[in-house]
Amino acid sequence: MEKDTLIAAMDFSRARLLGELETIEKAAGAEVAKALCWRPGPERAHIAWQAMHCAATHEKYLYVGLLNKPVRDEELVAAFGGGSKPSDINVPPLGLIRQRLAGTFDALRRFVADQTPQSLARETTGPGGKQRTIAESIILLTWHEAHHQGQIHLTWNLYKASHGIA
Repeated sequence: MEKDTLIAAMDFSRARLLGELETIEKAAGAEVAKALCWRPGPERAHIAWQAMHCAATHEKYLYVGLLNKPVRDEELVAAFGGGSKPSDINVPPLGLIRQRLAGTFDALRRFVADQTPQSLARETTGPGGKQRTIAESIILLTWHEAHHQGQIHLTWNLYKASHGIA
């Protein structure tokens, strides 16, 4: 797998996520904060959590999984990483969501851009002891982001239906 292909996949997935957030912002207008924290059902994740989860996952995978270092932002990973529970109190505004998405994505993208074919083929140990190459880990992160973008899309559609938004 070539790094340019991985970067193109990352960029495509990120553009879809940011486009979804832009759509929500435009359609919800002054009520965007209400849309970001709306839950489609009891104990289900809201849109803000889904987006911040993407940022937290990039943070953790890059630093812990690929660089073998501690995360830079423990609070982000604790609040929005895998296994965390969406909070009705800690609901970040859209500007902060975009800022966190940009910061963690840019760091991961720079990491991928610096890789060689040999380093992309290096195996690392991921969650549950799963062995993956760095390239496979990047593919997984791209899929993960697309998965959560889909959940945001579904939650937004449910929000619109329940709030009479066309």
